[in-house]
Amino acid sequence: MGNRGQKRAETIDEFPADKRTCSSLEFRPSSSVSPTEITTPTTSTNQTHDHDMETSSSASGSGSARTDEDKDSAYGSCDSDEMVDAEHRKARNAILEYQRQRLSGDQEKFKRVLLVLNGESESDELAQEKALRELCEILSFCADSSLSSLMANSLSPVLIKLAGHETNPEIMLLSIRALTYLCDSHPRSSGFIVRYNGIPVLCQRLLSIEYVDVAEQSLQALEKISREQPLACLQAGAIMAVLTFIDFFSTSIQRVALSTVVNICEKLPSEGFSPFMDAVPILCQLLQYEDNQLVEHVATCLIKIAERVRGSPEMLDELSKHGLIHQVSHLIDLNNKTTLSQSVDTGLIGLLVKLASGSMIAVKSLFDLNISRILKDILSTYDLSHRVPSPRAVGQSNQAHEVLKLLIQLLPVVARDHEVLLTEEKSTFLVENPNFLKTFGNDMLHVLIQVVDTGVDLYICYGCLCVIDRLIYYINSDTLLDLLKQVNISRFLAGVFTRKDRHVIMLALSISDTILKKTNDVFVDPFVKEGVLYAIDALMVPEKGSSFMFSAFNDIQLSNDSSRKRCLCYSFDNCKSSSSSASASLNCKMENDGLQTLARNIRTTYFDKNASTSANGTTDILEKLKSLSAELASMITHSTPEEEYDNVLHQIMSHLNGSDVISTFEFVESGITRSLVNYLSSGQCSRSVSDDNGSKSQHCVAERRLKTFGGLFWSNFSLSDFMAKLQSGLSSVEDFPVVVSSVSKHRNSYATVPYRHCTTYPCLKVLFGKEDGELTLVEYSGDAQNVDPLSDADAIGKFLWPKVCPESNKEDKNESVKSQNNVGSTSAESSDSVSHLSFYLDGKQVDRALTLYQAVINHQKEKYETITHAELWNQIHKITYKKTSNLETTTTQDFGCHTCQPSTLKKLLFSDIGSTVEKSTPCYNILFLLRILEAVNRLRFHIISHEKIHSFAQGRISELDGVRATSEGILGILQNEFVNTRLTEKLEQQMRDLLAISTGGMPSWCKELMSSCPFLFSFEARCKYFRLAAFSKLHSQTRVSSGSNSGIQNDSSMPRKKFLVYRHQILESAAKMMDLHASQKVVLEVKYDEEVGTGLGPTLEFFTLVSNEFQKPGLGMWRGDNVLDSGRVGSLFGLFPGPWSPTGPTVSNNIEFSEVKRKFILLGQIVAKALHDGRVLDLPFSKAFYKLILGKELGLYDIQSFDPVLGKTLIEFRALVERRKYLKSVGEISADNLDPCFRDTKVKDLHLDFTLPGYPDYILASGPDKEMVNSANLEDYIELVVDATINSGISRQMEAFKSGFNQVFPIINLHIFTDEELERLLCGESETWNSNQLSDLIKFDHGYTASSPPILHFLEVIQEFDYEQQKAFVKFVTGAPRLPLGGLASLNPKLTIVRKHCDKFVDADLPSVMTCANYLKLPPYSSKEMMKEKLLYAITEGQGSFHLS
Repeated sequence: MGNRGQKRAETIDEFPADKRTCSSLEFRPSSSVSPTEITTPTTSTNQTHDHDMETSSSASGSGSARTDEDKDSAYGSCDSDEMVDAEHRKARNAILEYQRQRLSGDQEKFKRVLLVLNGESESDELAQEKALRELCEILSFCADSSLSSLMANSLSPVLIKLAGHETNPEIMLLSIRALTYLCDSHPRSSGFIVRYNGIPVLCQRLLSIEYVDVAEQSLQALEKISREQPLACLQAGAIMAVLTFIDFFSTSIQRVALSTVVNICEKLPSEGFSPFMDAVPILCQLLQYEDNQLVEHVATCLIKIAERVRGSPEMLDELSKHGLIHQVSHLIDLNNKTTLSQSVDTGLIGLLVKLASGSMIAVKSLFDLNISRILKDILSTYDLSHRVPSPRAVGQSNQAHEVLKLLIQLLPVVARDHEVLLTEEKSTFLVENPNFLKTFGNDMLHVLIQVVDTGVDLYICYGCLCVIDRLIYYINSDTLLDLLKQVNISRFLAGVFTRKDRHVIMLALSISDTILKKTNDVFVDPFVKEGVLYAIDALMVPEKGSSFMFSAFNDIQLSNDSSRKRCLCYSFDNCKSSSSSASASLNCKMENDGLQTLARNIRTTYFDKNASTSANGTTDILEKLKSLSAELASMITHSTPEEEYDNVLHQIMSHLNGSDVISTFEFVESGITRSLVNYLSSGQCSRSVSDDNGSKSQHCVAERRLKTFGGLFWSNFSLSDFMAKLQSGLSSVEDFPVVVSSVSKHRNSYATVPYRHCTTYPCLKVLFGKEDGELTLVEYSGDAQNVDPLSDADAIGKFLWPKVCPESNKEDKNESVKSQNNVGSTSAESSDSVSHLSFYLDGKQVDRALTLYQAVINHQKEKYETITHAELWNQIHKITYKKTSNLETTTTQDFGCHTCQPSTLKKLLFSDIGSTVEKSTPCYNILFLLRILEAVNRLRFHIISHEKIHSFAQGRISELDGVRATSEGILGILQNEFVNTRLTEKLEQQMRDLLAISTGGMPSWCKELMSSCPFLFSFEARCKYFRLAAFSKLHSQTRVSSGSNSGIQNDSSMPRKKFLVYRHQILESAAKMMDLHASQKVVLEVKYDEEVGTGLGPTLEFFTLVSNEFQKPGLGMWRGDNVLDSGRVGSLFGLFPGPWSPTGPTVSNNIEFSEVKRKFILLGQIVAKALHDGRVLDLPFSKAFYKLILGKELGLYDIQSFDPVLGKTLIEFRALVERRKYLKSVGEISADNLDPCFRDTKVKDLHLDFTLPGYPDYILASGPDKEMVNSANLEDYIELVVDATINSGISRQMEAFKSGFNQVFPIINLHIFTDEELERLLCGESETWNSNQLSDLIKFDHGYTASSPPILHFLEVIQEFDYEQQKAFVKFVTGAPRLPLGGLASLNPKLTIVRKHCDKFVDADLPSVMTCANYLKLPPYSSKEMMKEKLLYAITEGQGSFHLS
């Protein structure tokens, strides 16, 4: 009886559909219906077909059937319509008759039961018990309409009276149970129970606790009543009644009791404290319980109580006396084992904020408990950029925001916080306890600086700076000096000065002032070196702002800006209501000239009187770097001979890598990056036009300079050091916006532009008007419109054109009408009308490539660093239009169109980074250099090989053995050194904003930098971005927000398809699967014909089997086609496509080329589907093949990666050709020189013909001069072999592969990865195991623990396995031979090992697995040797079958 919900669910199908809350359309009865035959229709089950078994819940068969039925009825005959109507009327009448009969029967039962319950004599007790049981049963199943208010009012006093029965516990129990059911059945019953004093009766039963079951039922009744009548429960003493004997109940009943208290605390009255304050000691004790749900309920109650008494210091002191602060501090500690929800965790920190705001007891307790250690851990490990929305939205408050509020409450400043409670008392306490401050500073300063440096939300940045400012204000001079030794405070403050907000800059000035005041000029020189003084000067005279780091001061609003809707001054105030805060925020606390006044005071007091300070606020090293930069720029301008650049470049690098420390400010401000960029791009960065005639020579110059620049880092200078300076500089100067949607959840809207439709996201309010000076168009007459934020300029233009152009012809109007049915969130078919209108925001033209959302965001970001909800969604945006001129519609050619084919490095020199990065800015220059250096580092083997060939040609190397570069001596830096932490954090934060994702509102810099400079972002961040870009926005929202480590695991919420596979026809089954489902956004699961088992394990094994099939000899797909011992094609260097002559025969070794193409199409489909579904393949592709997949060009030096013998030979041939050319150029021609020797043999004596080595049927060229290879045609031979090997000979196969791949998702989305990363994504991890790692990553259960002897033997055995045995073990347990991305730690479900109970002798049994759950059942073998023998037998002989389960 206790679980009424379950009972009602079980019997609901016995009643007609109209008894439930549903649409009449859901009920479609048959033509013959009687009241007793009516049943609720159930959803039809999808039929399982032979090959294709639908398991998705997204589209049911019944839904389709109903749609067809609707269509039939809509277009059917009149007779059929009348028949359907008659059936509906008949069914409805039957239902109504059934309801009348049921209602009448229930009412008669209630009257009969009430009559019996009113009996007074003791002889009636048995009848009353029976009646109560009947009443409980009726109330369990009756419809809401069966119980009238009059009957509920009549039953309530009778049941309350019986609940107070003194002698019969059965009557007490049944009557209270009936009251509980009554509250469920009738919404007003709680009020009747309160009217007849039912709550005191229930409380008495709890306080007397004579019978446990009666008390438990009383708790359940009170929980129901407290939902509707919390105040009455509070006044009747329900809180204490519920909590007094809570320890006597089971955990589930304790949860019910605490739910009651939560309901009461949700609506505490505004007057009187005693009814709930008496419960605080018990609640504080309950915080120590282990049940998470119970603790969350208790925490919620205390949070509500603290909210209620926040204005009373006496009550806050009372709250702080019962160990509450100690318990809450323990709960929010990350080392605590109790895991609470994010909202409760945040609420508990907010509780401490309220206590600290009004109770000195709380403040002292928090310092005694060293709360700074706990808060430090939260801030340092809490993912600031990846969590809930910013606290800007009303009512939103994330954990970091609450932590900062608490820190600010603990460090008030009398002069600034005179309105805050207990400010003077707290200040006195801090001054008298310097040790607390020292500990506080040691814990917090470093992490606060770290948080600000990651480029977080402006409000979080402001809060961190507030805490730092207050901390430095209180700490004494000696402690401050010790504290600042741990951090580079000068560089930190210089970075803060680059922020645009005046409140943030004011705090930076205040911190600078306090440090200089307390440290006796110790920081004068560091402030000059790091640019703090330069920033202060720029604040005093904004027009002096430099063209590099502090150019932002030219745009900053130094006085109060009344147009701002919200002010940072009030963002961390501990106000009672957000409305008061919002109203106060209209009046900024800062004075209009406060910034300049404080900046001038700092300059005058600390720097003007210091003899070591230069007049312009710079250092000697900065002036020297500026001089070198200017010299290099001058040489470029005056076309200085190339040889003279080397000296200047060496001087620059010597200073950058010298013993003198160069600050980020000095590095950026010197202009070195701009000069280097102009040098590498042959000065084109600073020129607006380049002539066509000079483009080829420009490339030649650029290539030489690129080699010179790259050579600096192979000789004396550290690439890592230069990289570190560039990364630090980028973090200082970049200003890419993070667009936060500022809404807590999605809401539906109705868009009127560009066409009328409903959206699942907000719409932007736009008022259209003519641009100034527009004479040919008329003013738009409509009011402000709701515009779909995903619309682009073309779509909006199609909507407006016929309304604002009176002379538009009929064709334009028809096209506009047509577009209303086609234009959505992206532009439809192109037409002339789309370019008729240009749009402007505040006079600035809107980029046609952007959506309206992106355009508005970019416009708002130019004004404010942070965009609020009101500024984005509630504000009316004025957009003007004018007719597009011919000049505006013509596309301009970017510099980079060249007559000669540039190399990979030269492409980087002459390709754009993106429109969001303005050229010639420090940010652009640094990104340019980083991109060049990353390519130089990645292609260092090719560069050095090229240089060695030239050295041989010029005679500096005499032997051919010295031509081929080796890995020795050319080790570069690790790829992760190119990752910029700040930009990665910003991208992660942006990807967490679901609204921005769903509306396509991610800032354009995300896409542009990911395309041009993907190396700036971590591999994990790129994996998440890849999911967003490749598999659509909505598909990836759940995945991105789920917080998986790699972002590549498939999403369990995606629809799934089951497919039947035949083991003897793996490739045929795969081809049929891909034909049906390659283009569908579903996850495929495999079931083998006539085998048990389906799901993850069989699916992983299927992809492994397909991988094996593609490696079988005789397919004609792969180079070499050499059969290994395993029966697979391949080499030690991986698979690479075998060449097929474009002009040769289409059949080779009985293999049709058309069949080879089909195989490559299928391979592309399989590879893409594996990436889409998160599966692992066992395909050892070569490094060069991965490069082809990524769209990278291959060259001569790449051949070594898959065919070392041929590659080495071609490189040596190329050296001979270059040697011959060089000798010709210097005039040293002789007979021997004309025919150089290849390892003591003349080229002509090698007897090479013009066929592809290893492929005699592949004719490279024909003709009289192309019969045999000699020194004269050796260069042609090299080019033909290279072309056949990596270009024309495999181009058709690669086109087929890409066409198959693109059926699943666009292959271009993979271009953000390197070849090594793509191999990890596709083939998983290959890792070695150690004992500690295994014991941490494996779960032992059902008979085993980590210390069980069989488990210890098992861990030793698998560590002794060689690589192939480990692969076999992984395949046996998971179905795939390699672990997914992330290794054993990312295996989901976790690898679990349980004890296998054997019916016979234990050593005779074998291990068994459940691959779908990564579940190994291991018998407790008698010895380690026996375990190893059985495991090896199982993993080798048991592969390919799912019967060991």
